[in-house]
Amino acid sequence: MDFLSHLSGCELVSLATILAVTISQNLSPDEIDTLGNFFSALGQNLSTISGT
Repeated sequence: MDFLSHLSGCELVSLATILAVTISQNLSPDEIDTLGNFFSALGQNLSTISGT
């Protein structure tokens, strides 16, 4: 995942936005909410594992 470390903050935000819009197409609001909660938990766990 070395390519992510070369992106600027604005580029990371843009990438996250594009992915969120793309993933959410054709999903119900409940499915989008479930995925959002899953990715939030995933991020929190990764941060905990990294020790930061």
